[in-house]
Amino acid sequence: MALEKLTYLLLSSILGIVIYRLFLHPLSHVPGPFLASFSSLFIYVICYLGVEGRVLRYFHRRFRTPVLRVGPNSVSISDSSALRDIYVANGGFPKDDRYKNFDLGTIASIFSSRDTKYRDRRAKAVAPLFAPARVRSACALDQPIGQSITQFVERLSIYQTNKASFDLVDICARLSIDVVTGYLLGEPYGGFAESAHLSAEAQRGVKLSANPFIFAIVAFSRFSLLPNFIFRQVYRLAIHLASTDDSILSFYKLDQFAVGVTSRADVNSARISTYQSRLLEAGISPEETAAQCKAVIFAGADSTAVMLATILFHLIHNEKARHKLSAEVAQFRQETPSIDPESIPYLRAVVKEGLRLGMANPTRLTRAVPSSSILRVGEYILPAGTVVGCAAYNLHYDEDVYPQPFDFWPERWLEGRQHGGLMERNMMPFGVGSRACIGKNLAMRLLYETVLAVVCPVEGVCLLDGARLRYSKIDMIEWFNGEIRGHCLDVDWN
Repeated sequence: MALEKLTYLLLSSILGIVIYRLFLHPLSHVPGPFLASFSSLFIYVICYLGVEGRVLRYFHRRFRTPVLRVGPNSVSISDSSALRDIYVANGGFPKDDRYKNFDLGTIASIFSSRDTKYRDRRAKAVAPLFAPARVRSACALDQPIGQSITQFVERLSIYQTNKASFDLVDICARLSIDVVTGYLLGEPYGGFAESAHLSAEAQRGVKLSANPFIFAIVAFSRFSLLPNFIFRQVYRLAIHLASTDDSILSFYKLDQFAVGVTSRADVNSARISTYQSRLLEAGISPEETAAQCKAVIFAGADSTAVMLATILFHLIHNEKARHKLSAEVAQFRQETPSIDPESIPYLRAVVKEGLRLGMANPTRLTRAVPSSSILRVGEYILPAGTVVGCAAYNLHYDEDVYPQPFDFWPERWLEGRQHGGLMERNMMPFGVGSRACIGKNLAMRLLYETVLAVVCPVEGVCLLDGARLRYSKIDMIEWFNGEIRGHCLDVDWN
């Protein structure tokens, strides 16, 4: 009898919660999938499957709404006019509890921190390293970024000469990790060095040793929407089930590298020039500094590699764009031997189009509407406490702003074709506002310099001429960090 009463009370409570969320909740007027109105299961599942971006875009279009209810207290916003209110004005809305799942154990990274003062203290310490002029000077041939790009070009040239097949994602990852570590940490990880002793053909079968570490962190974001107490248990289980000799070795090597560069940091130098030395100088403990170094290695190496691979993939496919870019660069070089890549209009268009399609973070960058506040988007009023967010997948693939949104067409960015500024407003490849990616300037400069060096070398032919891809399109996994399915884009030669 007692069990029957308990069951009745439980079912009545569940029914009451469902009825409240469907008809009485402050978000009950917001359209969305039926399941999402009373359960978070909908958003958990599509996040886990890596299809969040395309599914939410489908429902935005189906319901013809800029505000879509994706959970009992969570919405997706596809109107770029809301970006300023959410991410920019007064520092933007605070990050929601989801970001606790991105902490490095007990340490909040610069990215995951919800405490503004905590984040600002660390971000301000390292901010000078990302100044445009400083990054630009590091692209000289005898400087860390320039040296890594030279290695990238030399290796690609060897592949072209020997007609050796290679993995575009892997070679871009090697460049990205060496640039991030060599420039920011003062010591390159050795992405190119660790396979330099192998022949061009043999290199195809050897992947970057940091890959298992990077792929594991990316994959854990599939659980990032879960409450933290559940996430911790799922994370432990996933680590146990996915553990292999390669992944254990990869995590160990990254740990040792981060601890090593931290222990060798010189905080007494008159010119404190590395990421870790600046954090230590700001009073951050060595243990946390090593963790922050691992975080910046992951953030810089993974997202930049995916964006660079995306740009080069489309340039291999699009011979017309490749030739147009080469011709424009040749014309600029006739006028001035020393050119700034960012001053070349068609190169800017190529990079922007690659960023639009590549998307380091394709899903919602979630925030919480502050207490004693509301968010108004069109006819919808979202109360305090609502989890809100815009997704690059929705904004970058908005066909009203970008006709034929899934096509690579750099010409859309040229003067006179930018739809009254809407194209620029819809772009959020590095996030928006004060919490946008701290490494944006470094990533952008690396993309410009590398694409220029590959497609338009000062001497010789375009290093993509004769390349042939095994795939007609890139299939992205839409977790918090966008990932190329299979972590591979094989390239052969004609």
